[in-house]
Amino acid sequence: MQDVRKIRNVTLLGHAGCGKTSLGESLLFHAGATTRLGRVDDGTSILDFYPEELERKSTFTLSLASFVWEGHWFNLIDPPGFLDFAGDVSSALRAADCSILVIHAGEGVQVGTEVYWDMASRQGHSRILFVNQMGCENARDRLSEVRETLGDGIVALQVPTGAGISFEGITEVLKAKEPYSNEILQAREQLLETLSEFSDSFAEKYLEGKEISPEEILKTLKEGVQAGKIFPLLYGDALQGKGIKELLSAIIAFFGSPLDISPLKCQDSENLIQVKPDGPLVGLIFKTVSEPHIGEISYIRVFSGELRAGMEVWNASNGTTEKVSQIFSVFGRERKEIPSVPTGGIAALVKLRNTTTGHTLCEKNHPCKLLPVEYPRPSIYEAVVPKTRGDEERFSEALSKLRIEDPSFTFHYNPELKQYLIYGLGEQHLNIIQMKMKKKFNVEVVIQKPKVPYRETIRKTAEAMGKYVRQSGGRGQYGICFLRVRPLARGAGFEFSNDIFGGAIPNTFIPSVETGVRKAIDKGVLAGCPIVDIHVSLFDGKYHPVDSSNIAFEIAGSMGLKAAEEQAEPYLLEPIYTVEVTVPEENMGDIIGDLNARRAKILGMDSRGKTSTVKAQVPLAEMYKYANVLKSITRGRGLYSMEFSHYEEVPRELAIRLIPEIRKERGIDTAVKEE
Repeated sequence: MQDVRKIRNVTLLGHAGCGKTSLGESLLFHAGATTRLGRVDDGTSILDFYPEELERKSTFTLSLASFVWEGHWFNLIDPPGFLDFAGDVSSALRAADCSILVIHAGEGVQVGTEVYWDMASRQGHSRILFVNQMGCENARDRLSEVRETLGDGIVALQVPTGAGISFEGITEVLKAKEPYSNEILQAREQLLETLSEFSDSFAEKYLEGKEISPEEILKTLKEGVQAGKIFPLLYGDALQGKGIKELLSAIIAFFGSPLDISPLKCQDSENLIQVKPDGPLVGLIFKTVSEPHIGEISYIRVFSGELRAGMEVWNASNGTTEKVSQIFSVFGRERKEIPSVPTGGIAALVKLRNTTTGHTLCEKNHPCKLLPVEYPRPSIYEAVVPKTRGDEERFSEALSKLRIEDPSFTFHYNPELKQYLIYGLGEQHLNIIQMKMKKKFNVEVVIQKPKVPYRETIRKTAEAMGKYVRQSGGRGQYGICFLRVRPLARGAGFEFSNDIFGGAIPNTFIPSVETGVRKAIDKGVLAGCPIVDIHVSLFDGKYHPVDSSNIAFEIAGSMGLKAAEEQAEPYLLEPIYTVEVTVPEENMGDIIGDLNARRAKILGMDSRGKTSTVKAQVPLAEMYKYANVLKSITRGRGLYSMEFSHYEEVPRELAIRLIPEIRKERGIDTAVKEE
């Protein structure tokens, strides 16, 4: 049985290309978990093994590797570095207790570095920074840049000797012998000052000039790291194997065990669950992967208690019982069956029937539903159709399974637009979804441009008659209604009122008129789009005691609304999204210019370190393929998010051009309707 105090659950974080996975491979190799150093570029990586990762030589899916070093059990989690796959970073942060933030020595702090730093901070993680690839051509010491960008509390525990081709290794600040070099002396002073700001007792000794033992320094440093106030910075080169064992030692020395984390919050109560090895079982499914011939593999983090093979557990998220048949430890693509998982352990389960990502497994007599993983919202979407007819069923099944694997991906069928829409965090995210559909489920899809969900509304009040009278021998159809329409405030939706006095239409036919009106608002007369922000009043009508019927008044209501809309000066509305774009500060001018060209309204700008963020409201129609433009302007260093805000009138000149296109799209005659 593993000693819980000697477990370290660590996730690697970093902007794509920083060498994060290479660092993971080097940790495995130098800990003796592998006999050769795995390399991403030559396809021998332990952590990158999915077909799409081997093909593109990049990480696209979270992977795990458990190993032992110096009597400590490491659960290492390697999520992707691309911001398009930040959903897996959310999963990794939820399962781990602490993070290694990897920084490219040549590129420095990048957009992804800041995003993942903030995500780890919100999760309450202890953090160590590792400046990697110190042997690359343009490498340099990044301490001042890191402190300036990521904030105070960052202290260098090492000083690099040289950089680039002259990189020789590192010197430990706390192990250096006197007389100190200027670099070591400066690093020691900064460390002691930072520790003084954290601890009053330490500050008292430091300010009085009293001698402080190495043990006191290490103790205060560990307390500061675990409190999330102090962040050690280390140097090295994963491919050269320099600084790796020092990093392993720092993980053991400064990061806490699962027993050191805060009590767990339950989602549906104010109860706090204390982490106890002998307490009731509480575990969270933080990732699900679907594999051919195996089915779904569920990765679980056990927060309290012990999970044993053969156990019957309670799924507190959906109120069902699960039988845990087999448990596996994970080492990249390899899995080894184990009898149990202790508190703080991470493992894989198979053949769970009703359990998926975000679900809590516990004991039925001690129910607890943990807070689920918080995933970033999708920022882009595309329309897709199966390439081959007859693939519709497998197409839908593939989308559903990929949604289970990756909750930051979603999809739905839009009956108004008659399109399947897939949503993701970026274009590369959706490209990998498309690749997985082909490789894992043998379903090829065609990407189409998504249609824009335009709306119609009216500018003024108008009245019209809806008349449906038919005589063809025998009983006929008779329904006449008079409707008044008026505009409502933007976002008010639709309202209907019955303002008839004196029984011009019997009450039994009033609901039929409303039904006809409601059906008619789905397809306006201007461009065939739904009508919004309109009040419809039924104020008069006529009926026939024999020929009147519900269907006659339903049709009359539909005809009356169309006639009234035509007289009320209809106009076109388009969806407006709030967009936030974060880029290196040198690209801000180009970004603002591009947004203005997209009819954006700039709401504000903010700067942090070497990055700037602009917030704007932009028509959805102007955001198609924006990810490509942003990537081109910033050389892949920018990111953006977008969220629906409201509908707004389309400029008249643009509407005149758009309306025939929309009518054709919706299968309506293409005669131009003037506003």
